[in-house]
Formats: sequence, structure tokens, C-alpha cells
Amino acid sequence: MLSISLPAKIEKRLINVVQESYNGDMQVAITVFLKLHEKYGWKEQLLEDVMSIRAEVRRIGDIIAPTIDEAIIKYRNSKGNSNA
Repeated sequence: MLSISLPAKIEKRLINVVQESYNGDMQVAITVFLKLHEKYGWKEQLLEDVMSIRAEVRRIGDIIAPTIDEAIIKYRNSKGNSNA
């Protein structure tokens, strides 16, 4: 059994979403949430990592943002060409 304590506003939003989108079935709502997290959660972590690395590189000053962007574009283009 899962038991969590949520702030009142968040609890109310959650209850409304479960009622409106999942016919009140909390188990289905949690299952969908977990599937979405598996599918998209890593992307959020990757974005955080990239932003952190960019900030550190800028702080050090060895590489400027356009250089990073160019490297990303080259990488993406090479990945696109290798998949063709």
C-alpha cells in the first residue's frame, strides 16, 4: 500500500485529474505516470546535465556557446547520416 502526504492544492489537483481522466482509478493513473516517466524522464535528466555542463564550460571560459552549439549540430548530423 502506498501512502503519501501532499499539500492540499496538489492533492486536490491530483484527485481532479484522476476523476476526470482515469474514471477515479488511482492505480491506472499511477501506472500511466510511471510509463510516462520511463519514456520521458531520462530526457529531463539529459537536459539538466547539458545545461550544467554548458554553465561550467562558460564559467571556465575555454569554449563559447556557439562552439558548443556547432559541436551538437555536427554530432546530430553525423548520427543522422549514419542512420540513412
